[in-house]
Amino acid sequence: MGTRKTVTLHDLSADLGLSIQTISKALGGKPGMSEETRARIARTAYRRGYLTVAQARELASRGIAPYPTFQLRFALIQSRQSTNYNTLLAEGLRQRLELLDHRLECHTLDEDLSDSAFEQWLERISLPTADGLFIAPRLLSDTTERKLLGLSLPKVLINYPRPLSELDSVIWDVYEAVCMAVDKLVRLGHARIMYVGDIGSQRGFARRWQAFQEMMGEHGLVCSLESQLTGDWNTETLQDKLNEVQPTAIIAGIDEDIERLFRNLDELGYRVPEGLSVIGLANGPVAAVPGLSRPELLIRETGYKAADKLLWRLANGSEPWEHIRIAGPFCEGDTARRL
Repeated sequence: MGTRKTVTLHDLSADLGLSIQTISKALGGKPGMSEETRARIARTAYRRGYLTVAQARELASRGIAPYPTFQLRFALIQSRQSTNYNTLLAEGLRQRLELLDHRLECHTLDEDLSDSAFEQWLERISLPTADGLFIAPRLLSDTTERKLLGLSLPKVLINYPRPLSELDSVIWDVYEAVCMAVDKLVRLGHARIMYVGDIGSQRGFARRWQAFQEMMGEHGLVCSLESQLTGDWNTETLQDKLNEVQPTAIIAGIDEDIERLFRNLDELGYRVPEGLSVIGLANGPVAAVPGLSRPELLIRETGYKAADKLLWRLANGSEPWEHIRIAGPFCEGDTARRL
């Protein structure tokens, strides 16, 4: 005979503020409620000891709850270079995971490790025993990312995936954001638009440049590489390119360049937006340029969606891979004006 449970349906009813009938229906897999409510009931039943681990796993395997209802441990691998937006990303991940009482650990990997050193690092942070893995953008190298992608863990890539990547991915859509910026400037009457920023060292940077080329072409505008400022630049090279191209507007494609660009334009005597309109792809509000005109990059929301995607994948392992892009609205500021 099994051990009598000390927690009853009456106890769960009092905890959840729901009727015994609703709780019984939820744990029996019967219809008539939202999956969020069903998951909350199953999770509470497990935490209170009404369900054993085996019973909770059985419920999840039968699809009664949308996600496993016992606490899981997830890891986010990031680089120090990207901490300016990874704070927002981690907030979104935690917000979603903590709703279901799961745990997120953040680990920083800032160097290319040999195979043996990489294995030691994995063991040190106990990554092989994690229930799932999130891989942030802008890791140190493609080699590091490939090693992480090769791990036999459920995972979500928070980046644009490479061709033929057999995993789920979620990313804030910088491609759409650049298209939005170009379209905004053209509608304001600008035709000589200059792009400033790295276009090749990261996949997300390359996507920005592709979007700029495509959207300029959509509007029938010239977009030669020679007319953009795409390499390392300083005040002098910026001045030379401005003299050469004579743009009426600039799109700053990289977050880290925005404050420096405005500072240099001020040093060179350019008034924004009277003499030059500027739109920047900022990860969030820029303290030095509070009125920046910018497409909104939904980084926190991407984290939330990535967590949701990985939880869904754990319960639906055989479903096709999905690549999700999260697009935001345009934030009207005071750095772009009608020509």
